[in-house]
Amino acid sequence: MRGLRMMCVLAGIAGLLPLSTGCVSRDEFLRTEFARRKAAERADALERDLADERNKTMALEAEREALRRELDTKTAYAETLRGENERLDAFVRKLQEQIDQLAKGVGRVEVVEVKLPPELDRALKDLAAQYPDQIEYDEKQGAVRWKSDLTFGKGSADVQATVDASLKAFADIVNSAAASQFEVVIVGHTDNLRIGPVTAKLHPTNWHLSAHRAIGVMFKLRDFGVEQTRMAVMGYGEFRPRMPNPPSGGREENRRVEIFLVSRKDRVPGMDTSMSSASRGTRDILAGQSSDE
Repeated sequence: MRGLRMMCVLAGIAGLLPLSTGCVSRDEFLRTEFARRKAAERADALERDLADERNKTMALEAEREALRRELDTKTAYAETLRGENERLDAFVRKLQEQIDQLAKGVGRVEVVEVKLPPELDRALKDLAAQYPDQIEYDEKQGAVRWKSDLTFGKGSADVQATVDASLKAFADIVNSAAASQFEVVIVGHTDNLRIGPVTAKLHPTNWHLSAHRAIGVMFKLRDFGVEQTRMAVMGYGEFRPRMPNPPSGGREENRRVEIFLVSRKDRVPGMDTSMSSASRGTRDILAGQSSDE
């Protein structure tokens, strides 16, 4: 009986063993399946991240290529500008050499030194004393000198209103009886600074600027009543400095407009002092029409 019971126990244990073994295999399978799904999801996520990075890389590559093309374009443009600047500098140097040669070839033009009558000399001295910051009077040459830095803006030939009063006072002296036998010669001077690109549109060289400034003063005196038939204009550019220009260029004393009173018996060639009053009036009308145009 006892043996039979033992056999039944053993048989029961044997029947349970396959069931126990089957449960362990299923858990392992579930764990493996879960891990596989997680790995697949992770792989998908990594694949998406990789695709995003590839897209970013392609976008950056396209941007880099666009910047490279833009740089190439700007480099080519800079090379073109450099070449143009070199050609322009060469042209300016050649032009300056021609101007220097021209200056050497022009004979020295001397304005006649005169001894002004005492009344006229005294009037000009009083004028210089009245406007000491604007003008100087050179009694040896019968000349009144205006400082260009006060008379004109930088690179301009337009006379500033700040000197209207002194020019009007000078015109009154010129129109006085004491100066009736004198002609008016207006001479412009510059320093040796090179004309800038903006100024060059109206005054290509210092020759032009000096002459144009003399003309500007002449028109002011005309407006203040001085007959144009009594006036002449000259421009010396940078080639008649009062003081040596420094190596860096430019000196205030050399930028000036000088007005000389020249006796009619020593008049400037080409100035016709025998013109009748009627002829002078006709010329003034024509000159006024020209200036208005």
